[in-house]
Amino acid sequence: MTDYILASPAEMERLRLQARAWEPDAETMLDRIGIQPGWSCVDVGCGAMGILGPLRRRVGSTGRVVGIDREQPLLAAAHAYVREEGLSNVEILERDALNTELPRAAFDFVHERCVFPHVDSPEAVLREMIALAKPGGIIAVQEADQSSWNFYPPSPKWPRLKAIIEAAFGLRGDINIGRRTFVMLRQAGLEGVTVRAAVLALQDGHPYMRLPIAGVSAMRKAIVEAGLSTDEELDDLLADVEQRAADPDTIQITFTLTQVWGRKARSS
Repeated sequence: MTDYILASPAEMERLRLQARAWEPDAETMLDRIGIQPGWSCVDVGCGAMGILGPLRRRVGSTGRVVGIDREQPLLAAAHAYVREEGLSNVEILERDALNTELPRAAFDFVHERCVFPHVDSPEAVLREMIALAKPGGIIAVQEADQSSWNFYPPSPKWPRLKAIIEAAFGLRGDINIGRRTFVMLRQAGLEGVTVRAAVLALQDGHPYMRLPIAGVSAMRKAIVEAGLSTDEELDDLLADVEQRAADPDTIQITFTLTQVWGRKARSS
């Protein structure tokens, strides 16, 4: 069962911003994998946008792309995105990542990004993804590792806010699960498991520099109720992020997005 800790009215725009920020690296990953025209693909937990566009461009008119999510606002945003972009052959379905109810062994490519921290069992989601893939199909996961996330010049307040964010996600799952996905895919029996790490360098007030503000604002109630911080402390810490994001002499290095993919055995 999922429990989306970031659910909020602003979440659709945050997810679209995130998808656009990471799209060049998604494109690089898909090129390395070699997505082909005519392939059938599924984006598990696609949110408001996911990688539906990059997938559609590669599979072409003869292929098929399915995006699934269970959050109603995100599904509505995904439907709107597909309409706005004129993405034919892209279907959006309401499904749970733990039990998609999609056909078994039916997809050439199965993908998720930043879903694992929001589910009870990332391993169960991975098993579901493998079940959806055809023998010889590719399973790809993109998950975060917060180690690299920082401001430069350094902020004395940022380590405290980062620790609060990690603790808030810890109420539900592992925000740093990107460190474990390579081993997870190997232990799941996938072949040719490959890892790629991506990180963004943001400058000149890039809107993605304010990601901590959006995330903490969505989780504020849970943070305070769990005793992880107070409203007063959060206001002070978020004001520091806002000040640094607006400073043209400040850069932000994002969390590392760990991209890992492998092939389902052809004998499966």
